[in-house]
Amino acid sequence: MKRTIAMADNCIDVYYKQDRFYTTGNSIDFAFNYRAMGGDVTEMTILGNDFFADALQEKCAERGIPLRALRQSERPTGMAKMAIVNGDRVHLSFVGNAMEEIELSEEDQAFVRDFDIVYCERWCKVHRYLPALKRPGQIWVYDFSKRLTLETNDLVLPYVDYAFFSYDGDDDYIRDFLVKTQAKSAGCVIAMLGEHGSLAWDGENFYRESAEKVEVCNTVGAGDSYIAGFTYGLSLGESVPACMARGKAQATRIIQIFNPYE
Repeated sequence: MKRTIAMADNCIDVYYKQDRFYTTGNSIDFAFNYRAMGGDVTEMTILGNDFFADALQEKCAERGIPLRALRQSERPTGMAKMAIVNGDRVHLSFVGNAMEEIELSEEDQAFVRDFDIVYCERWCKVHRYLPALKRPGQIWVYDFSKRLTLETNDLVLPYVDYAFFSYDGDDDYIRDFLVKTQAKSAGCVIAMLGEHGSLAWDGENFYRESAEKVEVCNTVGAGDSYIAGFTYGLSLGESVPACMARGKAQATRIIQIFNPYE
């Protein structure tokens, strides 16, 4: 089984009207979903200076996910004030962010190079390290989310094997975007389209996966769970369409649950 590392953000989503909170963040959502499918995954992140950091460590331990803490920050864990409107998540505010202090030492970089698959997102600020960080044969999966035009994208794309973006439909703009973006990357570019499914371009073919119609409870983690399912398919040597179907199945399960990590 291929060894995968997820880095680096973590935060707490607080639903104050429901009097609930849970550990989340792109890399945490990815790791929890990937492990739930049977994948071998390690989490790499910064810990805050509060009890939410304790909660994260406990949740990882419960799932058998090794946790490599880059450091213990003097800042609190990022906290998002959330609401649910018609089943869709709404971010009301965001406070605190230990992630601002992220740095990868030489030892940390050597640790990352030892894995077969690397998942990361923007909080890693990994563009600072990529030329020396990615080793030959290593598969890199990157979640750009809705940041289709961020300046640092072009610094990351040449090293990415599977680039994921979030968009709201299948139209001429996103198809043209995928074609142009794939030309800058090392592999396949995928657009996660919410209720419209997903679309991928590998430089030769478009692949389309429709969304399953289900009752939505909470969309938090939908994209992360899709990427986790897709990446788990990669670890098994599956084709792009098969990975898309696996991502869809995992995301469909997640959006029907309020807290998918209980």
